[in-house]
Amino acid sequence: MSKCNSGDSKLDSAVESWLKHDKNPLTRQEVIDDISNSRWDKLRSTMLKRQKFGTAGLRGRMGAGYMCMNDVVVLQTAQGLCAYVQKVANQDQLHNGIVVGFDGRYNSKRFAELTAKVFISASIPVHLFSEVCPTPLVSFATIHYGAAAGVMVTASHNPKEDNGYKVYWSNGSQVISPHDDNILDEIWSYLDIPDDHWHIAEIRSHELIKDCQVEITKKYTEYVRDCLSDDTVERNRRANIDTVYSAMHGVGYESVVRAFEAAGLKTPISVPEQQNPDPDFPTVVFPNPEEKECLELSKKLAEGKGVRLVLVNDPDADRLAVAEYDENSSSWKVFSGNEMGSLLGWWLLQQFPTPPEVYMLASFVSSKMLAAIVKGKGHFVETLTGFKWMGNATLLLEEEGKRVLFAFEEAIGYMCNSRVPDKDGVTAAVQVASLASSLYTSGSSLQEQLQALYREYGYHVSKNGYYIINDPTVVSKIFSRIRNFHGPSVYPKKVGSCEIVFMNDFNAGVRIPETTNGEGHLNVLGTGLDQDYTSGEMVAFRCANGLSVTLRTSGTEPKLKYYTELVCEAPTPREQDVKQVELENMVQELIEELLQPKLNGLMG
Repeated sequence: MSKCNSGDSKLDSAVESWLKHDKNPLTRQEVIDDISNSRWDKLRSTMLKRQKFGTAGLRGRMGAGYMCMNDVVVLQTAQGLCAYVQKVANQDQLHNGIVVGFDGRYNSKRFAELTAKVFISASIPVHLFSEVCPTPLVSFATIHYGAAAGVMVTASHNPKEDNGYKVYWSNGSQVISPHDDNILDEIWSYLDIPDDHWHIAEIRSHELIKDCQVEITKKYTEYVRDCLSDDTVERNRRANIDTVYSAMHGVGYESVVRAFEAAGLKTPISVPEQQNPDPDFPTVVFPNPEEKECLELSKKLAEGKGVRLVLVNDPDADRLAVAEYDENSSSWKVFSGNEMGSLLGWWLLQQFPTPPEVYMLASFVSSKMLAAIVKGKGHFVETLTGFKWMGNATLLLEEEGKRVLFAFEEAIGYMCNSRVPDKDGVTAAVQVASLASSLYTSGSSLQEQLQALYREYGYHVSKNGYYIINDPTVVSKIFSRIRNFHGPSVYPKKVGSCEIVFMNDFNAGVRIPETTNGEGHLNVLGTGLDQDYTSGEMVAFRCANGLSVTLRTSGTEPKLKYYTELVCEAPTPREQDVKQVELENMVQELIEELLQPKLNGLMG
């Protein structure tokens, strides 16, 4: 074993412990090379800390070290998860086992099989997908089998160098506190890796491994059909509209084709260059459909085919981007998550007229337009950012006999049925195509319907962004200044021309004034907003002119994010353009006053 002599005893110990555990020749050699070349800073960054559970699991660059994604981290994580499941799951759940799926990234299948090996070594059955699958199918399968937990190996829309490890609890929703913290504690107790856990060559033939690909694919497709009313399916058949679809080099294509067929929709025209899983993502810099470049091939194909609707999943098919061609302006409209969330919420209310006990959910930083749409027809609930909160809040509401119809987040994530309590880009694609079928046959469009909603519920326009901050002291400085803006413990009363009428400092537990109208969503259990905020910094405020702003630090990246929305009367596109410029000016003012980018050296 190569000896580490960095001069830092803590680092030397961590590296030598790694080399004792790691039996993967590639990552072992990476560490040996780092030692030989005295790359001590690199080794400190990868070896001295362990990834924490972020968005219900792990996500990071593939490579050696406890802060990266590799065989050692996956095995130790699986061992900790297995130990925790054995402690808290009931006997039926343990008998039903766990579900494990994976996407098309490098090492995803291997990480899935290593996870399965840990569980079968503990005599726990594993429903293991034999091929790549969309992330929502793991949530669906966990519930379908009554399993103790589910694992999806995916880094979603991250760069090709990354991979991840998403954990679902027995309820089919992403794990939240205290489970995530408890799993991490268990991992620390199971760092030693038995030799047998590395042997996965014959794993597919093990009696405790059950291939669930065919069964879950069939059941999930039936579920997608059941999400639509009979009238909607029939209308889809009659409309027979064309769509262009891209899987973004990911796993969504086959599932979307099956789902469209079940929903009475015409088979989508696939972007051939992006149809099949490819871990190199060769046609895009980042495989994130929120990036404009990711839609270029889809739009080009649609223009050549005379198709007006484009649907693009991210690589694990849990999110959905939507674009529509406007013949009058000869241009494409790419819908934001807030716009599509409002349209889908409205559409589901049209399909399923419901009593007042219907509930719709959105993350705190998403548009409030859905609240206006559902008012008088049901209830609107806000949660902390992340679908783990919306999924778990959905299930708690349904335990109380409530009906949750829809949930969304501004980052193009949509839950169109509570049977998959997570974002689901396949079901969302079917719902959007069904909505378009209904609108197109009546001579309307997605854009025209959005304008109709603006006229009825007010114009809601958003501008969001972020700054990269690698120095945590800068974050502390910014938020300390906000808390002491006009003197000790005196928050801003005005930013630029905007008079602040309400302020909520989540981390400090300060609300000014303490009670206001419109803040009554916070008493629903399981939203994350019903407990002390421990996820970094988050300050929200509202202004007298209809502007709302949220500033928050990211839980997974060194980013300070800002989310803004202006609600006003602007019934025509010309008036909306004016309001959009007004919003941009207001946002620039608040950024300069509150964040001081130049003074703090912020990178946009």
